[in-house]
Amino acid sequence: METSAGKRIVAALVLCAAAAAVAGLLLLQHHGEPRAVAAVSEACGDGRTSGCDDVARSHWSRVAGFPVAAWGLAFYLSTALVLLLALVGPPGLAWPLSLVAAGALASALLVDLVLLGVQAFSIRALCWLCVLTYVLGGTALVALLPARRAAALASAAFAAPEGRLALASGITGALAILAFVFAANLTLVHRAAQRQTRLLGAPAAVAENSPSPDTAPPAAPTQGGASPATADASQDAGYWRGQAEKLQSTIDDPVKLEAYFAARAQREYDVAKVEPIELANTPVKGSPKAPVAVVEYSDFMCPFCRNLAAALTQFVPQAGGRLAVYFKNFPLDNTCNPKLPRAVHPGSCTLALGAICAQNQGKFEAYHDRVFGGELKSPQPADVVRLAGEAGLNAAAMEGCLDDPQTKATLAAEIAEGNRLGVSSTPTVYINGKKLPRLNDFVAVVDREAQKKGSPPLAH
Repeated sequence: METSAGKRIVAALVLCAAAAAVAGLLLLQHHGEPRAVAAVSEACGDGRTSGCDDVARSHWSRVAGFPVAAWGLAFYLSTALVLLLALVGPPGLAWPLSLVAAGALASALLVDLVLLGVQAFSIRALCWLCVLTYVLGGTALVALLPARRAAALASAAFAAPEGRLALASGITGALAILAFVFAANLTLVHRAAQRQTRLLGAPAAVAENSPSPDTAPPAAPTQGGASPATADASQDAGYWRGQAEKLQSTIDDPVKLEAYFAARAQREYDVAKVEPIELANTPVKGSPKAPVAVVEYSDFMCPFCRNLAAALTQFVPQAGGRLAVYFKNFPLDNTCNPKLPRAVHPGSCTLALGAICAQNQGKFEAYHDRVFGGELKSPQPADVVRLAGEAGLNAAAMEGCLDDPQTKATLAAEIAEGNRLGVSSTPTVYINGKKLPRLNDFVAVVDREAQKKGSPPLAH
């Protein structure tokens, strides 16, 4: 093999490997892997100015039920494999195999142009890491352009036994890579489901022997000739020594520590006051006749609220009609929430007004999912109208509704109710009128409340 040819093939191989690495990172981000999400956010300007997050969450991010990033990962790994065969195979096959890789990269470049158009005109956001894979693939194609001179010799080269073997190896390897990526994607889907489940907790029993901060030492019996005071002091010292040992063993054991905090949160919930919450005309997920009424005070620009929304979307259908989830707006923006000292999420008031207008059109869920499916920075009314149109709402009606005094009065009433209840952060959740102390006790509390109304226990 010529030295210049070898350098070009190595360069293309490195570029394809780099594109595969970026595609793998985007696949991990697509499934919400925390480190990958953080890395993509760092690379893409926190996902707000670049649109990486918007692209990943759009319905265009999947083809045939498979993430576009996964297709990209499989493609670039397969192309890199062909180039590797070109390097280690017989010298006469170097350019013919490179020609196969160049043809694949040329086809991929046409697909990339389509994807770029989808981002620019349909999603209206650009994922710069996606664009990076396009650039890497295009640069690899440029490196392999001299391979076109081998077009006349390719048929003969692949007709030879070693050529057929190389093609068979490339096809087999590509299928193996596709199967590996498919299996990895399924694993990531399962991990994402587990994370959503952990967010809400599980219907697990609370350990009964966890130390309680509310327990008082038992009365001390009088010891022989010792004075009552001495006996009491001795008994108290022994009691507190034992409690300290139990507490230390609890702190050292993550399972016991979690059981301790769960029991404490359960006691706090049990003694909490049932607050009156207005539910008329409030958007609801699940049957309003369900035995458990959940009210979430949420902000459309709050990332934790987005996570909760995804978890509830998964859990409500699995709950067997046990609960109804009511959505209340509580934007952390002092433009409409006057008790806040500053705007934590500027523009969230506008999104909240849009949610009320969407409810008026009977399409709250579509609006809810579309807004939580992306991420905006200081959204304006025009952004809300655009999102509404993308979610299938009447955009013209939305534009007029945002300025309607009745819409603003409805939002003000929801915010005033939240302030009356003492809501100060989002998400804040109430279950049957009682504030939930910890979000990861959600399933356990729903399970207990449903059982009080005659529902069977949730499956563990």
